[in-house]
Amino acid sequence: MLQYTVYADLNCPFCYALHEQLHEFGLLPQVDWRLVEHAPDIAIYNKTAENQAELASDVFVVRSRVPHIDVALPQRRSDSHFANLCVIQAAEHDLEKSIKLRHLLYRALWIDGLDIADVPVIYDCLIAAGLPAEVTIEEAQENLLAQWQKSWEDGNFNLRIPVICSSDGRTSLGLPSPDDLKAFFKGEEISTLEIRGEVKTKPLQQTIAIYCDHNIENIWPLIASLRNDYNILLPSNLSELKQLLHKDHPALLMLSTENQWDSMFSLCRDVTSNQDELSIPVAFINQENDDQRELEAYNAGASDFMYLTRPAAVLQSRIQILMQMKQSQDKLARSARIDGLTQVNNRREFDRSIDAEWRRAQRSKRNLVLLMLDVDHFKSFNDQYGHLAGDGCLRTIAQAIKKTVKRAEDSVYRYGGEEFAVILPESTLEGAKILAEKVRANIEALQIKHLNAGDKKIVTVSIGIASCKPSEDICPNDLIEQTDRALYKAKELGRNRVILNT
Repeated sequence: MLQYTVYADLNCPFCYALHEQLHEFGLLPQVDWRLVEHAPDIAIYNKTAENQAELASDVFVVRSRVPHIDVALPQRRSDSHFANLCVIQAAEHDLEKSIKLRHLLYRALWIDGLDIADVPVIYDCLIAAGLPAEVTIEEAQENLLAQWQKSWEDGNFNLRIPVICSSDGRTSLGLPSPDDLKAFFKGEEISTLEIRGEVKTKPLQQTIAIYCDHNIENIWPLIASLRNDYNILLPSNLSELKQLLHKDHPALLMLSTENQWDSMFSLCRDVTSNQDELSIPVAFINQENDDQRELEAYNAGASDFMYLTRPAAVLQSRIQILMQMKQSQDKLARSARIDGLTQVNNRREFDRSIDAEWRRAQRSKRNLVLLMLDVDHFKSFNDQYGHLAGDGCLRTIAQAIKKTVKRAEDSVYRYGGEEFAVILPESTLEGAKILAEKVRANIEALQIKHLNAGDKKIVTVSIGIASCKPSEDICPNDLIEQTDRALYKAKELGRNRVILNT
């Protein structure tokens, strides 16, 4: 039987998620689980805003990748050195109980939010694992831990956590998907570094971004009351916050300050005045009742102003109301931007998106690529088969386009009638052509019968592509016109083809 070595950190939520999955699949007995420390000096800097932001981001990623694994945001990572030594010492006496101890330590940190550097926490885990409560650490255990650390640091792993090495030479870096993990333990090669799929056995949780410009321990009781029900993100500075708002689209932004009220009110105004792009409600958190600050917050566009002196249940209820309002607003916004027939974005949303992506491309000085697709001979299809069949044809084609266009930043639109558009931010003409050819081929492969459509007797599409680097000298309409000319040329040259406007 193949044997496996895992290098993993008790302080890492990705390692915890891997351990949970191997436990669920009954694979832990096949594993030599070697505990290492991703950041041995964690005790020095684990209270910094940057480290807390990184921790919250890691938990957020784990939850989105493997949502069937329960994981809660702890207040901070622990100094895991002594806990590691306890697991090593336990393994010398009873391997099965040492595995249980490791399992309990992971859960103490990543579910209960306890500090596994605390002796009482380790004591409770030892007792629960059926091990003696008194632990004597000797030089042999210290040497073994140091040996594991050196093997991981010297290995060709790019200091990735976690790492799985098989006895036949295969390596998995990072957190595999459940399917990839099972495949790896069956002897298959899998993709490393990136997860290939997600198992969504429960709905993804809504996300709350909390920006605190002072010691976060002052508001930690509130965060602790929310962390099981919501994803929590803790940006460490304003620049990181602004990136997070555009990238992760939290459902709520909560702001806490002690002395920088003017800056926080200004930030609130920026967010709430930009609802077309962000649409994020803002709530303030304050230690005590302050009518003047509360009034200023509402004048800046805040949706709520909360006092930490109120009972936790009251604060949770108010946050829940804000989240429900956000969900309702999102549903209304979605109905306004989705084409009722094809269930892709409508023309109104295209006009809004092309302007927004144009401005974003101007700021980043990156290319913006546009595809326009037209269903060939669609009028004759409607004439021959009827409008109900025509509607069904458009729905099928729209979903085929949507399934082919997979990048999260790319978006599909019904531009009008039988014409569709795809916006590809930060892409290249070469990449866009490959994608367009896939779209064209996938629609052709649908084999939708159309006897008046030329030699093939099936429904096909023609596609035009154009690219530009937005500047003040041109506007989005210039890009649309270039793409339209390429589409017209594709029609002129015989249809069912892709043409670039170069």
